[in-house]
Amino acid sequence: MKILRKTLLALSLSVGAVACQGGQMTEEETLVGEASAALTVAEESGDVTADAVGGETATELTASGDESAVLPQAPDGDGVCDLGARKARVLARYDANGDGRLGPVERDALRDDLQARVGHPVALRFGLIHRAHVIKRLQWVFDTNLDGSLSADERTAMVDALEARCERLRAQVIERFDANADGSLDATEKQAAKDALVARIQAFRQQVLTQYDANTNGVLDDGERQQLRSDRIAAFQARRAAVVAQFDVNDDGTLDDAEKRALKQAITQRIIEGRDAE
Repeated sequence: MKILRKTLLALSLSVGAVACQGGQMTEEETLVGEASAALTVAEESGDVTADAVGGETATELTASGDESAVLPQAPDGDGVCDLGARKARVLARYDANGDGRLGPVERDALRDDLQARVGHPVALRFGLIHRAHVIKRLQWVFDTNLDGSLSADERTAMVDALEARCERLRAQVIERFDANADGSLDATEKQAAKDALVARIQAFRQQVLTQYDANTNGVLDDGERQQLRSDRIAAFQARRAAVVAQFDVNDDGTLDDAEKRALKQAITQRIIEGRDAE
């Protein structure tokens, strides 16, 4: 295991590891791409970013636990990974004057929402609720120079990785739901894929209710939600400890910059390979 971890450390994550298909992206393209990538990950019922908890501070971890202590809602997505469709949703939400592009003021509005803190009530106003911590973890993964923000090149790397992820996940969905075997999904088959996604979310929602809804009224009251919050924070703490133990090559109990980059690279590889999706 130590050998593996040293190998990961030796392979520092290059921002250009996944080639951008269209050359240099404009500011609008990188911002819309970042938001679309965030939508793609946040609308999954799984969590490919979960190991990024290894880079969270105690305060960030607590905020993530508090935000995730809610009953999951039916997703806006259709169960088919399509970054292009999500880009269209982002553009429609922020293109206030309807000219088909984002001007400076519209780009600022999108940038502000992407930078909003976890739990902020207007974070990603185009439909995401209670998943800002997933988005922040995704941004952390692609912040390869560790400066706390995403450069244009880092956004491009994120978009490219999510494009690769979507290709793999879309192929899996087509293989499962393409009933007429024509290599694509018609409206009926897309609805079946969405129904399957909604069913997974509903099953998880029921699982949470079964465990925490003590008075069986179908919602979580303040005390029940507080117990869920405490358990989520404890689960995040346990996962962070496990991640740190895995990537802490020098055994000092924390992740230095090289170790953080190794963790980021491992998460990026899982994203590209389409792992941790449900």
